[in-house]
Amino acid sequence: MLMMSPTLRSLWFLSTTVVTILGLLGQNLPCVLSSPHRILVDTDVDTDDLFALLYLLKLNRSEFDLVGITLSANAWTNAGHGVNHLYDLLHMMGRDDIPVGVGGEGGVLADGTILSDVGGYLPIIEQGMTTTGECRYRQAIPKGSGGLLDIDSNYGFRKQFLPQGNRSYTPLRQPTAQKVITDKVSEGPVTVILIGSHTNFALFMMSNPHLKHNINHIYVMGGGVRSRNPTGCCPANSTAAECQPRQCGNRGNLFTDYTSNPYSEFNMFADPFAAYQVFHSGVPVTLVPLDATNTIPINKKFFETFENNQRTYEAQYTFLSLKIARDTWFDDEFYQSYFMWDSFTAGVAVSIMRNSGKNNNKNGENDFAEMEYMNITVVTSNKPYGKSDGSNPFFDKRRTPKFNLTLGGVHSGHVQMGLRDPFCIPKSGKGRCKVEINLRNLLMKLSSTVLREGIDTPIPTVENRPFNKEILKWRRLGSLKPPSIGNRL
Repeated sequence: MLMMSPTLRSLWFLSTTVVTILGLLGQNLPCVLSSPHRILVDTDVDTDDLFALLYLLKLNRSEFDLVGITLSANAWTNAGHGVNHLYDLLHMMGRDDIPVGVGGEGGVLADGTILSDVGGYLPIIEQGMTTTGECRYRQAIPKGSGGLLDIDSNYGFRKQFLPQGNRSYTPLRQPTAQKVITDKVSEGPVTVILIGSHTNFALFMMSNPHLKHNINHIYVMGGGVRSRNPTGCCPANSTAAECQPRQCGNRGNLFTDYTSNPYSEFNMFADPFAAYQVFHSGVPVTLVPLDATNTIPINKKFFETFENNQRTYEAQYTFLSLKIARDTWFDDEFYQSYFMWDSFTAGVAVSIMRNSGKNNNKNGENDFAEMEYMNITVVTSNKPYGKSDGSNPFFDKRRTPKFNLTLGGVHSGHVQMGLRDPFCIPKSGKGRCKVEINLRNLLMKLSSTVLREGIDTPIPTVENRPFNKEILKWRRLGSLKPPSIGNRL
């Protein structure tokens, strides 16, 4: 979970009010740079990731060039299905040149040495020399209908809808995530967008510190600095037109079980130690947390506007994906609890880069979100520190802590072992694996907090919010003629 100190100001925290998603899915702008922004994305290929990827693919390549994608196999999708989904999506967009990396057969040695083909299928705390483990964090993701079973195949209609090219997932010959990251970072400066767990990229930076200088910036969707779930939180006595989601109640988004860890957000929860490594890497980080994304729900008006404006083949695919997500949502409050998490992050990242000529844009000026510097870290273990209880492989039964970690340091306490970890659920029933801290070594990062509203009307509508306008542009660009459909399984 992410933590903030009110006494320090060093993290770029993105504050976003509500911006609707329809315009975000891309635009081919006339602006041309002498050298495009090279972008590398690490994704778990969930439904909202599709919107983010298509948005980036629709941008003018002379300004923004997506050069590589790695799959976070420690999250919402499994390796083979996720890679094939990405290959099909890229083929539809005419980008078979973009490499896709996932996994690897290597691991991490007992002394902490990270092998070059490390798989990343497990959180770093459980990463050894095998690609199987207990999945202490991934168990938060539902396994059946509405969970991994459906996400893997995009509810069964991916192969029926998307064209298939010549690329497909091939075990043992598939480019690994570490190779794709290393190759693209070695080629020159890149901007990284992380919209899944941080396992892949943390392993890369831990084993390749000499390449950090080529990473311009890292944009992260994840965490909750003071996140509050806005579901059902419209102000009392408000009209339908005035009612906008408002933060209330201290919750993250582990909807599978709020009890033990009510503050956590999925991407951070999937690998807290990896997230800690990313935030403490020394590379500039901009965070788009739940505090920001929770202000931009897919409301009914937006959904209907999107439904009536499917003017491109990719818009049709994303709308069908969104519709199925709505129809299979875990409760009856989809319009209040489904947000454009990853696409909003991509939109903010692109807008900040587009404004980078303005005094290096150190304050993160962009069209979609209010920004704020905050002191942030990632809490990876619970006090008391330095006490072995069998939950922490970094320290338990080891003479020397793994990765030369400090005995008694912030990583040496009890580490949550699963959703129903008894340590986290005392007799009171109130979640214990949560904490808010004030430390002097927190990192100043830029973060988004709320969405930027439209300036032309006192009560912005779905159509005139800046972010919504951006998304709505995407549905108008391109052709309705679908690419040829293949028959690959």
